[in-house]
Amino acid sequence: MPLILYSYLAAEILAPFFASLLILNGVLFTGRIMQLIDLIFSMNISLADFIRLCFFISPKLLLFSIPMASSIAVILAFARLVNDNEIIALKAAGVSLYKMLPPVIIFAACTALSTGFIATKFIPAGSLAMHNLFVKLATEKINNGIQAKRFSDNTGNLILYVNKVNLETKQWQGVYLSDLRDKNHPITILAQGGSLTPHMEDMYLSMNLHNGSLHRENSTITQTINFRDYTINVPVQAPKSISSQNLSKSSMTQTTLLRSAAKFKAGSNKRAHFLSEYHKRLALPAGCFILTLLGFSLALRSRPGQRNSALPLGIGFFLLYYISLTMAENLSIDTIIPVGLIMWLPNFIFGGISTFIIFITANEKWQDFHLLNPFRVSNKRSTS
Repeated sequence: MPLILYSYLAAEILAPFFASLLILNGVLFTGRIMQLIDLIFSMNISLADFIRLCFFISPKLLLFSIPMASSIAVILAFARLVNDNEIIALKAAGVSLYKMLPPVIIFAACTALSTGFIATKFIPAGSLAMHNLFVKLATEKINNGIQAKRFSDNTGNLILYVNKVNLETKQWQGVYLSDLRDKNHPITILAQGGSLTPHMEDMYLSMNLHNGSLHRENSTITQTINFRDYTINVPVQAPKSISSQNLSKSSMTQTTLLRSAAKFKAGSNKRAHFLSEYHKRLALPAGCFILTLLGFSLALRSRPGQRNSALPLGIGFFLLYYISLTMAENLSIDTIIPVGLIMWLPNFIFGGISTFIIFITANEKWQDFHLLNPFRVSNKRSTS
């Protein structure tokens, strides 16, 4: 009996879970791509690089979509069982709410572990890969934009002219460069050769020039400097929707975050900055587990024929949890309270709420808590 029951409940949960996950990822992916649309068109991304970009941004989408799909799936599955009177039939057969919990707990544990693996492994790897992809695309954009005997302004305020380009080695011959980054003191550089070198980790490009001269002038003097090697560093700008600070923090592993935090004294903002990210990656999987169990208890509160408030309540609790976690992350930077305690506080609060609702649902005491069901319709007849 338990095995058959658990298999049946698991099948009821998995179908809406995968459907919800597909829909949520589609919506989130569309919104994310719209934020990166400027990058896609400005850098003329190829199909292969576009697929890589989609793959690299998917872990952050799953970090949000898996917990939400997990909660929605449990709510939809048990709400259907309630509406079809199957829960009443199970209770009549002696199956209590606690006997229905094991498959839900196993499912919640699986989605929580998936969320934890994504948060601690996939997101750092994906962020680092996206970091390197930006540098690669910027390098290709400059190299492809540099054509022999034509001026190129792909490097912003650096106007480049190359007499000859080796298409295989990407080496330049006969280089003219106008550096207009300082409008008051423009620089003109003439060099026999040059090349472009990407620096993936620090996210900048080096323009290496050889055997040339640098000419600088202002209103009073003119300066000429001959050089054998001269390097100009060009920073790679990430899309506006992604700050360099967040990109750097999200690309760190858990071990790297702890090592970075250990470099600063206790109570400092920089230490809290790294510790909050460390604890957030661990708190989110626990939150996924809690919200899934909360969805289970909310779905069983309804009655056949009544308007089911479980889904809007579940989504409301889900959004409230993420808002609370974001607030905790912001507070952890500017407070003397331990970062770990603040980051795990939303889990403690929602864990208590989930335990409380499961208890009153198992003992069928939800009638005494009208606030938990705003759509409840009283069955009492009015008397004159």
